[in-house]
Amino acid sequence: MGRHRKGLVVIKYLLDTNICIYMIKNGNETGIARHFDQCEFGEIAISAVTLAELSCGFTKHNDAEQMMSILGNIILKDFDADAANVFGQLWQKHPNRKNNIDRMVAAHAISLNAILVTNNTADFAVYEDSGLRLENWTS
Repeated sequence: MGRHRKGLVVIKYLLDTNICIYMIKNGNETGIARHFDQCEFGEIAISAVTLAELSCGFTKHNDAEQMMSILGNIILKDFDADAANVFGQLWQKHPNRKNNIDRMVAAHAISLNAILVTNNTADFAVYEDSGLRLENWTS
């Protein structure tokens, strides 16, 4: 059963771009489906930042329809003022990190108190000292 706040399901997981791409390429052949089965609708989300990054490849790879079918089971969260505030804190703490999209996604996960699901934990590990929690559903 999912975590609830005032009767509402609370986001537990935020999916990173590369885990979404992994899902597109591998579909239900992976252990990822097992994780979805263990969650209630609303516990898994993606950031609007992730959707923006995915949109860059939709036309090139003709994956838009497949991704949109996956997104039908995932909540889309806007990058809001809370996430922006955490982004600023991460930038101040780690100013030499060059990938601002990863920093934005990490900030969004921290602001939501959600676990970031990624197939690229090495790039996000630097933010664990700021409260980021990571899982890789491909292993």
